[in-house]
Order: sequence, then structure tokens, then C-alpha cells
Amino acid sequence: MSSLRNIVITGFMGSGKTTVAEILAQRLGREFVDMDSVIEARTGLPIHQIFARQGEASFRETERSLALELALRRGLVVATGGGALIADDVREMLLQQCNVYCLDVSKAELSARLANSPQRPLAAGWLSLYDARKPIYARIPRQVVTAGKSADMVAAEIAALERGALYVKTPAGGYPIRIEPGILSRIDREAASLGLDRHVVVITNETVAPLYGEALTQRLPHAQMLALPDGETHKTLATVSRIYDSLLETGADRGTVLIALGGGVIGDMAGYVAATYMRGIPLLQIPTTLLSMVDSSVGGKVGVDLPQGKNLVGAFKQPRAVLIDTDVLTTLPPLQWRCGMAEVIKHGLIAQPSLLDADLWGDERAEDLVRQAVQVKIDVVEIDPYEQGIRAHLNLGHTFGHAIEKVTGYAVPHGEAVAIGIVRAARLSRNLGFIADEALGRIQKTFWQIGLPTDIAVDRERWYAAMATDKKWQAGEPRLVVLKRIGQATVVRGLSKSDIMAVL
Repeated sequence: MSSLRNIVITGFMGSGKTTVAEILAQRLGREFVDMDSVIEARTGLPIHQIFARQGEASFRETERSLALELALRRGLVVATGGGALIADDVREMLLQQCNVYCLDVSKAELSARLANSPQRPLAAGWLSLYDARKPIYARIPRQVVTAGKSADMVAAEIAALERGALYVKTPAGGYPIRIEPGILSRIDREAASLGLDRHVVVITNETVAPLYGEALTQRLPHAQMLALPDGETHKTLATVSRIYDSLLETGADRGTVLIALGGGVIGDMAGYVAATYMRGIPLLQIPTTLLSMVDSSVGGKVGVDLPQGKNLVGAFKQPRAVLIDTDVLTTLPPLQWRCGMAEVIKHGLIAQPSLLDADLWGDERAEDLVRQAVQVKIDVVEIDPYEQGIRAHLNLGHTFGHAIEKVTGYAVPHGEAVAIGIVRAARLSRNLGFIADEALGRIQKTFWQIGLPTDIAVDRERWYAAMATDKKWQAGEPRLVVLKRIGQATVVRGLSKSDIMAVL
């Protein structure tokens, strides 16, 4: 007998539960059970006749008994009826015993599917029923948005979650983050389930293109590649305009999927294009640097630089999925690994101190390192998707660091600038009485262990002036992230210029 927990697929009528569950069962090699079909077989009547002859109350009691029966079994993929989990006791019992996924389907999708459904006994009044049931479905923690996805794509998403993928909940739904060594090498086998069996444009840079871009493009059936110059200095509106031109030349439309293959610059820029081209096209993030894996590919913030500062033009664009292949880290230059570690340490300082443990930093533990760091980002962006509050904590050291990048003409890599910025933020935290000299020393030593700088020789007035153009400055007032302690950050406002100059 299988020891695996049942997987239960539920949701409103017409959401695709049966189709998704059947595909999922085939993918996972499990037995498939459709509750409505079982009830029909046992009663000898189709569902709509059971409603007509015996009434809904009788049907619900039969449905409840079957749900309790199936909960005692293991290893199944179960498709429920639309109302099977409306009763609190049945829903809570299945949530305790099974992995329950609710398919989140929009009214627009349902309108087309339920327009002519004489076999669905409750289809005639589905609009009011939808409004009544939606708050109840929302109590199911695992929500999977179906908009724009085939049944195969939805099943693949749930299969990935069952295999340990992470998931980001957003106001519009959510998306999976798959952290799997070698996923790029087998992406052709998953093209359909990832929605990549249609027109795809891979946006990458001239460094990543020969390493991974060309092979990725060849593995996908209808893919083209655009390789851009490498570096932050090219993250501009002029480059974005070039991407628009290329998309138009290739015939890209609203069904085209844009893949961002590269580091943070590519992810930000391609994401901005995906948010704005034809008012939005699907985006898939495939980060290839440690920094972009643990930070910029997650959360939906995308944008480009202006001469006055970093990321001053941007949008929120959530990807359809994030695919993280930790095997690509084997070709990452040591400098880029160190730069990524700056963001890992930042996540440790604001929320997860275990990331400061040097035993976790080796190549052999890359997958665990990435997974822990990504989880910090997920936890923060789920609480604050549009940076109205706690998400600002992810900017620890960044206002200092972005200013360094600007005044040096981006000669200092982002990770090094952030490391220097975090130490400045830590000194400010010490000066404000939040942390002690011992904690400040530990932070500096951590960056030294990694090989990251903690100091720089730049003109203090230029550094401060560059900080004042940061988008986190509000109405001319400094707004900086500091540490209350290691593992907890906060935002301070209204500091004087002398307070800030003292740590530059």
C-alpha cells in the first residue's frame, strides 16, 4: 500500500479539475479517482439526474461519505466536484489528510466554459454561486491560477510543487520556483507543460548566449534568441527600444513567451519589456547568476536605469515561473559568485541568520543555499508585493550601494557595492544604538571571509548626492534600512545629513 498522501484537485465547476487531475496522475504514476464518476457508477445515475430525483442534500451526503472513504486511502490523485469541499468539516479533514490544490479560475474563463452546460445541475446560476463559494475556496492554502495555462501546464505546475518546488503567492495568483540541477538540459521534454511549445524569444547577453542561450533556443521548437551587450551600462531605455524592434521583426504577439536568460540586468530589462510590449506578454525567468537566483528573479520588480540613477523606470511583472538550474553555477566566474553571496548574506541579516554559516557556502551545497535564500525573498514579497512596507527591508545596503555604482560609472560590480553598502548600514545601525560593535565586526568579517570589499575611496559629497536620487528617498527625506539586530531589519526616516555622512 502506498504511503504517499493523496493529492486532491478542487475548485469551481468548469475549472478543469478532472482533466488536470488525470494528467497529473499519469505524470506521477498514481491512481486517478474522479469523485463524480464514482458516485455515478455507484448510483447508476448521472449527476444531474441525482440532483433532479434526490435533491442536492442527498447528493452532498453521498459526496461527503465518499470523501471520507478516499481520505483513508493513500497514493491517489482525486478530482472532486465543485462543491465537495464547501462543508467546513470535509474541507478541514481533507486539508489535514491530503495535499489539496484549488484551481483558481477567472469569471471570464468560466463564462466561455459554462455558457451551454446542460449536464451541470448548478450551471444556470453559476455567477451568484461563484461569488458565494470564492471566499470558501480561498481558505485552501494551495492555490493554482489557471489563466492562460493549458491543463498540461497546470498539471506540470502541481507536479513540480509535489517534487519540492517553491511557490510565490501574488495578488493575481502565483507562480512556482523550480530549483533543479540540470533542468535546462531537459527543457525540451517539458516544453509543452511550460508553455514553451509556441513562439518563444530568449533574451540573453553575449556572455551567456554561447554557454546556455544557443542550446536553449535549439531545444525549443519555435524559439529565437536575442543576445545583448553584457553589463549594467546597457540597462537603458535605448536597449529596451532595440528589444521592441527585434520583437516586432520576429512577429512577436501577445501569445509570445519571453524568456529572461541571464543575470539581474537581463532579468530586469526583459521583465520590463514583457510588462510593456503589447501591454504585457508572458515571462519566464531563468536566472544564471547566484545574485539573480536568490534576489532579482523573484518578486516581480523589473526596470531599467536612467542617467540619474538605477531602476528609476520600471514596473511589477510577475513571471509565469522561475526555473533555477544550479548546474549553471559551475561556469560562474568567482567574482560573480562573491557578488551573489552579498545578497545571500543580506537575506541572512534581515531574516535568516543560518545563511551566515560558512558551512553552507560551498559548491556542494549550492542547491540548499539557493533554496534557503529564495525562501526569505518569497516570505517578504508575499507579505508586501508592491513594496509598501516590509519589502523595503530587502534594500538593506542598496541605497548606499546603488550610489557607489552611479558615482563610479558602474565600475564597481553590484554585489561588491551592496557589500560595502551593508557595512555602511550596519555602522549606521551601531551609531543609532541598535547593534553593538561586536555585531558590526561579525558582519565585516563575514564579507571578508567571502572575499568582498567593505570599504571604498570615493568623494563623500558625491556619494551622498547620489544617494539622494534613490527612489527610496521620499520628498527629499532620507529613508534607509538598518538592522535592529542580526536577523531583523527596520526602516528609519528623517536622519540628518551629518548622521549619514558619518558612516560614508
